[in-house]
Amino acid sequence: MILSTGSAYVGPFIDAISHARLSNYRRFFSPADDNETLGIYQWNDDVSSSLFRAMSLLEIVLRNQFHKALGSRYGAVGPTGGKDWFNHLNLNPDSRDKVKKITHKKRHGSWLPRNPMPSPDDVVSKLTFGFWSHLLDVASDVTGQTLKWGDILIDVVPGHRMRLSTQWKQAERDALFARLDLCNEVRNRIAHHEPIWKLGPLMQEARARQGVTPAIVAPAPATPADAVDRLALYYSRMMELLKWLAPDVAAAYRGGESDTRCRMLLSSKALDHYRRRRRLGEIQLNQFMGERRLAKVLKYAARHRQPVALKRGEAIVGHWMSHTN
Repeated sequence: MILSTGSAYVGPFIDAISHARLSNYRRFFSPADDNETLGIYQWNDDVSSSLFRAMSLLEIVLRNQFHKALGSRYGAVGPTGGKDWFNHLNLNPDSRDKVKKITHKKRHGSWLPRNPMPSPDDVVSKLTFGFWSHLLDVASDVTGQTLKWGDILIDVVPGHRMRLSTQWKQAERDALFARLDLCNEVRNRIAHHEPIWKLGPLMQEARARQGVTPAIVAPAPATPADAVDRLALYYSRMMELLKWLAPDVAAAYRGGESDTRCRMLLSSKALDHYRRRRRLGEIQLNQFMGERRLAKVLKYAARHRQPVALKRGEAIVGHWMSHTN
């Protein structure tokens, strides 16, 4: 928790965060007092941290998949083995500027190459999440040859249901763009310390083009339960994107400590526990030789509506929360 339960410093802590910042929480969640407000704020902070851990993995896998797929088709080999494919594609001006700011530095109004020049791998590692969605807009390489996005994307997202290059029509690429854009929106909300639960309407996974207007699938969340459900949906879409990019990585991540904690947090039950500002309990599994004793302790935790972390030594191996009413 940010502060221990019953801390005398709740008032000063809320003053430090600012009442203006917490006004959104008070309007949306209607907490009974400052203790509940702080508990909800802590829930938002823990959800953001948990989502960001998943997003960090997703971002690394995303850029590496594009890097491998495009590097196998374009560019010269750099000092660390990667290829500078970004110098061989007809990028839009904004994307070119993003690359140039990594490979060059501005001096006296002119862009000069950095010395030593960053390797292709270094350049790719510094490109923002938003770069990758707009990469799908590139139509040709610098020689004027049309990019074969169908062939490229079956390498980028081998776990996607579109297994044939001929299936990747414009509408399917636009749906992928929308998924990347959604994940980038979540990432930016976390990075800018914005309330992660404060979301707009859920849009159809498509792009606005002539004759195409993405439909509103669901309105903006109007209740705390709506917000929790929407965040759970967003997390599900993040994990689905990870599965498209790297099925084995997604399988390894799912069910692990980070994934389990995130799914636990994205529930109305968890929000209620945080609202009451209950400290997360701990159970050392090494202390229980049989299932009966462990079941007795878990039953006690359930009776007191106490969430617990299951540990072996210092390692957290799972989280448990009662789902009884």
